[in-house]
Amino acid sequence: MKTLPLPLQTLISLLFTAAGVWIVLAPTAVGYQDLTADWTAATTNDVLAGAALVLISLGLLTAQITATVRARLRAVPADR
Repeated sequence: MKTLPLPLQTLISLLFTAAGVWIVLAPTAVGYQDLTADWTAATTNDVLAGAALVLISLGLLTAQITATVRARLRAVPADR
């Protein structure tokens, strides 16, 4: 199975991270949650879903970069 190039994998992970950040900030940015009021169920849902998306996408980005670096290090001859 052929994988995507690392720059494309990185871009996709960063786009998902940006989407997660937007989901976290959307309640106040769009205006359905007042900063001084208690959180509504929708706000709690947005913050938890956005935070999960950010954590998962950054975790996958870290795993992608780590796997690529390890593969490139294994490809270097030992006598160098």
